[in-house]
Amino acid sequence: MPSSFFQHPNILRTKQHLKHTAERLIDQHVSLAVTGLSGSGKTAFITSLVNQLIEANEQANLPFFSVVSEQRLIGVKRDIQPDVTFNRFAYEDAMNNLHQETPIWPQSTSGISQIRLKIKFRKAQGLSQYITEDSTLTLDITDYPGEWLLDLPLLKMNYVEWLKQADLELNDSKRNELAAEYILAVSAIDFTQKADELVIQNVANLYKKYLLDCQSQGYQLLQPGRFILPGDLADAPVLQFFPIPKAIITSQNIDLDNPVKDSFLDLLITRFGHYKSEVVQPFYQHHFKGFDRQVILVDCLSALNRGYDSFHDLQKALDWLMGSFEYGSSNILRRLFKPKIDKLVFAASKADHITPDQQVNLVKLLDSMLHQARKQIQFDGVITESTTISAIRASQAGVSQLNGEEISVLKGKDTQGQEIILFPGEVPNTCPPRSFWDKQGFEFPKFSPPILGSSHNLPHIRLDQLLDFLIGDKML
Repeated sequence: MPSSFFQHPNILRTKQHLKHTAERLIDQHVSLAVTGLSGSGKTAFITSLVNQLIEANEQANLPFFSVVSEQRLIGVKRDIQPDVTFNRFAYEDAMNNLHQETPIWPQSTSGISQIRLKIKFRKAQGLSQYITEDSTLTLDITDYPGEWLLDLPLLKMNYVEWLKQADLELNDSKRNELAAEYILAVSAIDFTQKADELVIQNVANLYKKYLLDCQSQGYQLLQPGRFILPGDLADAPVLQFFPIPKAIITSQNIDLDNPVKDSFLDLLITRFGHYKSEVVQPFYQHHFKGFDRQVILVDCLSALNRGYDSFHDLQKALDWLMGSFEYGSSNILRRLFKPKIDKLVFAASKADHITPDQQVNLVKLLDSMLHQARKQIQFDGVITESTTISAIRASQAGVSQLNGEEISVLKGKDTQGQEIILFPGEVPNTCPPRSFWDKQGFEFPKFSPPILGSSHNLPHIRLDQLLDFLIGDKML
């Protein structure tokens, strides 16, 4: 039989699946999803997570990662990623950018990427040490554009239900103002007439512009996500549809349940269905249903900076996001045939943008945002953890004098590379009311990356604790 047969993508995927099954059977494989909305710091987080593991034995700064503190870690290396259809996570590029004379933050995610690590370690004291002295844990880390994640709830909606959701968003006065040009174009269409693809395309582009304008104003609950970051579907007809505002449906007396064949309404309903079946459904089935553990990164500070509307839109988006994953305690049969996420970390990112005394408040704020959604997850038996982290610490904490009193301050470089010393302000420990922003604004800073020099280890805050929570139990 020709050797090329064994190199066929379907054969390679089958071999990988069998290998994964064997690893799951002996519980030596963890598939980690790193998720979060745009700007939450996923790329920087994965870069640092990989860096901490690969460099752990050289200049370890991981006191709370038990396998390191107990000196049981033998070594970590990058391995061939399991899915050859994904982009290779650009770890080396990110590290090269960070090691420049003027360092650059890692570029944001523009598609799906993946990295696989092999972690070799000595077993802890106990029965397992007599079975095998050394063991290897396979860790797969997968990164997704935040914009695509919010499409997953669309799988449970038809076009009419999506219209209701989109109309709720237009009740926001700022959104409605940003949507003016798109709404005007929609109102000019007779939805019972035969569809014109060019008209559909033009209005879909205006709807895309509206979503991008919303994003620039700090809104996060934006759908469809591929309109914002289309990937390889740019200009494809499957991305050329839009919702019809309720006011236009009422004024034109549009019967949403009985569209005229080949009409504008009929084409919009068809396109929405194709988007779900051809784009969203495969994305969910091929990728999301196989995760064991998950990190959800949340940029609370940027939302606080932008104001009440942005902050509460982020909270709504998180509720939508968390409803799309399969949670439930894992056992050996579930790991083999229907893996479910059994450990989940909620991590407020950019902890280095506030003083250490405010980090407890940041965790409490995150918990208050997740209060309702978290109840169901915990009921399903998932172990959850809330924390605040800095994947790549860009500031140092210090003290300064103000009116004769010592106050905590941060020292770092701004986005222009200038040295700054500042007190960024207090973080509320619960979701503030709208009136809070009327009295006090937030101005949490943006920092340039740290100067690394000859150091191979990235400075961080609490990644050792996060690693121990996520994979420490697999390395006993």
